[in-house]
Amino acid sequence: MLTSRLFFIGAACALALSACGKSNSGADAAEISDTQTSAQTQPVTSNPAPGDSAPAATGDSLALAEMSMGDPNAPVKMVEYASLTCPHCATFHATMFPRVKEEYIDTGKVHFTFREFPLQRLDYLVFALSRCAAEGRGADGYFAMLSTLFKNQNTWMSSNRDAEILKYAAQAGLNESAFRSCVSRPEITEKVQASRQAGMDAGVNSTPSFVLNGEKMDRYRSVDEYFEMLDAAVTAASN
Repeated sequence: MLTSRLFFIGAACALALSACGKSNSGADAAEISDTQTSAQTQPVTSNPAPGDSAPAATGDSLALAEMSMGDPNAPVKMVEYASLTCPHCATFHATMFPRVKEEYIDTGKVHFTFREFPLQRLDYLVFALSRCAAEGRGADGYFAMLSTLFKNQNTWMSSNRDAEILKYAAQAGLNESAFRSCVSRPEITEKVQASRQAGMDAGVNSTPSFVLNGEKMDRYRSVDEYFEMLDAAVTAASN
C-alpha cells in the first residue's frame, strides 16, 4: 500500500536519531509563545554562539543549500528553527511571518534563514519534499513548499496524508517516482539531521525558536513583545 511505502521512507530518514521528540500536535495552535518539545528530545551537549554554525551544503544540488531570503548584508541575521508538524510553527507562519517578511526582510533590515528542526518521523519526509522542491527553483521553491505545508498542516497530517503529500509533490513538478527517488536521497536526510543538530548545539529546545545575530531570542510572551525584540535587534545592529 502507498501508506506503508511512504512511511517506510519517513522511518528510514529518522534512523540516525535516538529520539526526535514527540509531536506537539495537541497543543493550542492559537498560542504564540514557544512550544516545548517533549522529554524525549535529545539533551544539548554544547552551546556555541547560537545559530552561527550553518550546516554546509555539498556539491551543486540546490536541495542542499542554506535556505534563506532577504539581503545577505542586512544588519540582522535571523535564523528560525521549526518543525512542519508543530502547530505553533504553522500559526507563526500564518499570522506573524507575513509581517516579518514585509516589514523586515523585504526592507533590507533582516536576512532570514530557515533551518529544519524535526520533532517526529513525518517531519523528515515533508522536509525532504521541501528540499526536493528546491531542486528546480532554489530557495523560492523551498519556501513555497514550506508555505503550502504549514497552511495545510491539518489536512496532510490527517488520514489523507498520502494523497495530499503526493499532490504537493506534483505541484512541485515531481511525479510519484521522482518524489520517492528524491526524498530517499541520503544527503538530503543528512542535511536535515545537520540542521537539527545545529539547533540543539545552539540550545534550541522548543519550536519555533529564533536566533538574532547569534543570540537566542527568549522571553517574549506576545506578538508585541516579539516585534519589540526584533526592533531592538535592528536598532542595535544599525548603530
